[in-house]
Amino acid sequence: MKNIRLVVVSLLLVLVTSSPAFGGGKKKKATPAPAYQQPVISSVKGNAITVSDTKTTRAFTITPFTEINVNGQRANVADLKPGMTVNVTIGLDPSHASRINAEGIPVDKEKKK
Repeated sequence: MKNIRLVVVSLLLVLVTSSPAFGGGKKKKATPAPAYQQPVISSVKGNAITVSDTKTTRAFTITPFTEINVNGQRANVADLKPGMTVNVTIGLDPSHASRINAEGIPVDKEKKK
C-alpha cells in the first residue's frame, strides 16, 4: 500500500512541476519580415551606372560585352534611365556589369504636372 501511495504522489508531483513548462505562457508576437526594396538606377553617365537600394549604393562599369535588357527587350546604355528597377549580374571583375536587366519607365516630373 505504501508503494502505491509513493507512486501516486510521485506522479502527481511530476505532473504539477512539468505543467507550467508545457502551458505555453505568453505568446510572442510574430515579427514581420523586412520589406524588400528592389535596387534602382540612381544615375547613368557614359559607360557607368550607379545602383542604389535601401542600404548601399554601387557603381558598375558597362563594357561592350555587357548584355542590357530593358522591359525584356535588348537595349543599350541610352535606354537605361534613373528610377528604373534593376538587377545587375557582375562579371569576373566585381566593378563590371556582365548583365543588366532593367524594368519600368521612370515617372517624368514634367508630365505629371
